[in-house]
Amino acid sequence: MRMQAIELATPRNRVETLFSDMTIGEAIKVIEKKKFQMIPVIERDSRRYLYSVSAGDILRKVLKEKDLNKVLADPISSLSIERLIVACSKETEIRELIYLVVNQNFVPLVDSAGVLQGIVTRRAIIDHLASQGE
Repeated sequence: MRMQAIELATPRNRVETLFSDMTIGEAIKVIEKKKFQMIPVIERDSRRYLYSVSAGDILRKVLKEKDLNKVLADPISSLSIERLIVACSKETEIRELIYLVVNQNFVPLVDSAGVLQGIVTRRAIIDHLASQGE
């Protein structure tokens, strides 16, 4: 049997996320505290994965706007997302994950309803591949 995404995933309860109804100011606090460059955004009620926000997405909005207080109060849904972070299912095989992590640091793992189940990090894939060579 081939390695699947679920076997390499960090489970949802160990993944930091933002809720789509949070403000940009709240998002900045989470990103700064956790030292992340990018973080998944989910719906609060359904826990469905929507997209991922980068520190760069926030910085571009802050630099573009004239009123910083307004920007900090805006919802994160008002951000222009520069890069689409593609999600996968738990059955996605490692070969496909490798192609995805070439361009993104992690791959969100979602169920058939789009609910975030966890993430597969680039590091987890590299560690797995390195252990196969030993």
